[in-house]
Amino acid sequence: MRDTWWAWLTILAFGIIGGTLLSKIFLSAIPIGVFAFFYFGMMRYDENGNAKEM
Repeated sequence: MRDTWWAWLTILAFGIIGGTLLSKIFLSAIPIGVFAFFYFGMMRYDENGNAKEM
């Protein structure tokens, strides 16, 4: 979260704004973003929050 907070906030904002102003399909970006956040967070960081060596 500390490295990419701006990206997750942008996805959330576009999902909410697009869902309210354009079409409800944009709201699907929110659960997709949550899934991607946890998936990549567990793959790239250890249990202490430090980046894993690739």
